[in-house]
Amino acid sequence: MSGEKTEQPTPKRLRDSRKKGQVAKSQDVTTAALMGATFATIGIMWDWFLREAKELILLPAAFYHLPFERALPEVAYGVLGKVLLLSLPVVLVGFVAGFAGSFLQVGPLLSFEPVKPELKKLNPFEKAKQIFSVKNGIEFLKSALKVAIIGIVVALLIRSTVGPLTRIPYGGKAALLASIGPVMKALAINVVIAYVAIAAFDYFVQKYQYIKQLKMSKDEVKREFKESEGDPQIKGKRRQLHQELIANNTVQRTRKATVVVTNPTHLAVAIYYDERDNVLPTVLAKGEDHVALRMKEVAREEGIPIMENVPLARALHAQVPVDRYIPSDLIEPMAEVLRWVKELKEKG
Repeated sequence: MSGEKTEQPTPKRLRDSRKKGQVAKSQDVTTAALMGATFATIGIMWDWFLREAKELILLPAAFYHLPFERALPEVAYGVLGKVLLLSLPVVLVGFVAGFAGSFLQVGPLLSFEPVKPELKKLNPFEKAKQIFSVKNGIEFLKSALKVAIIGIVVALLIRSTVGPLTRIPYGGKAALLASIGPVMKALAINVVIAYVAIAAFDYFVQKYQYIKQLKMSKDEVKREFKESEGDPQIKGKRRQLHQELIANNTVQRTRKATVVVTNPTHLAVAIYYDERDNVLPTVLAKGEDHVALRMKEVAREEGIPIMENVPLARALHAQVPVDRYIPSDLIEPMAEVLRWVKELKEKG
């Protein structure tokens, strides 16, 4: 049936959807990038974090000798500064990773459609329908599945390391750092790998749902095609591309010409003649204005003679189609041009 949405969305429908801010995007991809970058930053800067954290813990002790009223602001400012210093690398890297995760999915996109005020959005019945919609149900199941997968990964890892962890109390501080470090590293790596797999799956699900939502019926495709055909901007663009193709073809054909006849600025006609092949000279290409100027430039580049002959150029341009012999009434003036070309070759 023509009303069934069985056709893939057209480029125009995809563009219109993008203008409204509707794109295929997985929040899990952004979260995975954020998580991976954050854990990597902490791992790379681990020694620095430990050193700064130690200084943070010991900071209040440096002000024991001061009265409470003086020590309090000193400690507060010191703690705040250390916390900000410890947070800054993670926040900066997280911001860049989150932005990159979104940008790689949708590219540059700025749309205010999703935040436009609409009465429909304030309708409590619409809100209720959204809360109990199938889409929200699927999102809830996905969230539960993610929690379950991450929980299983963490549980398996802790189970495999519980033996060494139980012996930490007998080894002192050195054993604590030596045991906790590898466990935390393994935990971070495994959680990130699991979440990347979840994010990849979710991205393909989001892409599938997005395309499915935008699918069109055969009637919609036909109607859009008719509207596009009547769009003045599209027609203008198509005409411009057509003119560019013609101009490029004209310039390339000019390279094979024997002579170019001009008027001298607005018209140019490329003539091909070889007495061994042709009975009569042939119009190889012709152009006006900027195309004519380009034809003359190419003729100079290729060493093709250029003859300024206003009446002949106008007559050739007006009367003779491309790839046709010149008419009998232009044979005599054309013969003079060809004699001039022959003399140039003999002198050269």
